[in-house]
Amino acid sequence: MGNLREGNVVVKRLILFAIVVVFASAVNSQDLESTSVDRLDLSVTVYNSNLGLVREVRRLVLPEGAISLRFQDVASRIDPTSVSVNVLGGLPRFEVFEQNYEFDLMSPEKLMEKYVGRTVKLIVKHPQTGKESSITAELLSMNGGAIYRVGEEIHIGHPGRVVLREIPDNLIARPTLVWLLGGEGGSGEIEVSYLTSGMGWKADYVALLGADDRTMDLTGWVTLTNTSGAGYEDASLKLVAGEVHRVRKEVPYSKMEGEGVMSALSLKAGFAEEPFFEYHLYTLARRTDLKDNQTKQVELLRSIDVNLSKEYILPARRVRYGRRSLIGEVKKEHPIVMVRFKNEEENGLGKPLPAGIFRFYKKDSGGNLQLVGEDQIDHVPRGEEITLKLGEAFDIVAERIQTDYDVISKGKVYEYEYRITLRNAKEEDITVRVIEEIPGDWEMLEFTHEPKKEAAHQVSFTVAVAPEKESVLGFRVRIR
Repeated sequence: MGNLREGNVVVKRLILFAIVVVFASAVNSQDLESTSVDRLDLSVTVYNSNLGLVREVRRLVLPEGAISLRFQDVASRIDPTSVSVNVLGGLPRFEVFEQNYEFDLMSPEKLMEKYVGRTVKLIVKHPQTGKESSITAELLSMNGGAIYRVGEEIHIGHPGRVVLREIPDNLIARPTLVWLLGGEGGSGEIEVSYLTSGMGWKADYVALLGADDRTMDLTGWVTLTNTSGAGYEDASLKLVAGEVHRVRKEVPYSKMEGEGVMSALSLKAGFAEEPFFEYHLYTLARRTDLKDNQTKQVELLRSIDVNLSKEYILPARRVRYGRRSLIGEVKKEHPIVMVRFKNEEENGLGKPLPAGIFRFYKKDSGGNLQLVGEDQIDHVPRGEEITLKLGEAFDIVAERIQTDYDVISKGKVYEYEYRITLRNAKEEDITVRVIEEIPGDWEMLEFTHEPKKEAAHQVSFTVAVAPEKESVLGFRVRIR
């Protein structure tokens, strides 16, 4: 048994040595390339969080044995550890033994750095005749600028144009995956998928309010940004709405303002939505192009006559209880304007709404659209109610004043009395919901309007105000 095991070890070592030798010769003699020209299919899935999943199918024609294959036209911001390779057809014995990601891209600065210590040609133009001539110089350094030796002299910078003899082997024109492969050869299709940063999307919603502020026409747009370092032509596009947990923290994604090209596309071939794991998946019904450094918009949804309600709310303010000096102090503020609607089919919606910004517009007397407010939503499932803040009511003024303060038991029990006057300069009836935040264990002793306990330390009052009139809310509270 011992001799048999020793024999197996020797055979394995010989096989490993043979593979290394074959690879060494393959790199030198069989260096093949695959580019986007070989693509048969391409799909891109874009996530909310600076992440894209690229899947492409390419046709390969490979010789038998070990080779080096340069898989080009991948994203420059690819995560090399995420690459997956599968054989779809042909190539019966196809194996990837080693993968390298080369991203030392060619640039004027890097070309010059690679030539430090070597000779270059400088093309100079005669100032009077304009005739060009060349001189040979040694590039000594690129630290802070080019330093040349020309003959016995040292030149810091030079007005001449630099000409290099060749491109160094360790510089490449575009990001490339280099695989060491082994197999029986032949032609077939492979599927390659990988993750890349530099891709993201968000939703934007445009709402046109009706004349009575009780309905809206809603259009949702998907805004995609691609800064992954690669373009994707004729790709199948999918979007994932939801927060996907990742182990490695990505650099925060942000849209680069002022860059890219905006493409506005119609709903004729929009997105189909479906539940997917704990998220929602949106699939574009047609293929599209995602150019590098491009921002693209595609219509997500369109709904007409969505019912909504408008509310005036005087939000909760934590009152500075416990100070007699505040008696008589007047504070003025304007209620905020809120709109509320249900995300349900009966209301013309009933679709999962990805996180994004709602912008509300309304036509003025001249028929021109004017912005009346905007707010942001998180991911909203179907059936949920949405409440958005648009701004402050100009013609409604709230005046708050503390009218009394009593110490019932020093350090333990206090009583406070407040008066809030609401003035309505509008030509219509309004209702304002006043929300108060009260600390401690409290009890409402007196009130002009029925209180409603919203939470442990929060109470609300509903106050109606007639056109060009005022209403007064008063209450006395005991706090322990």
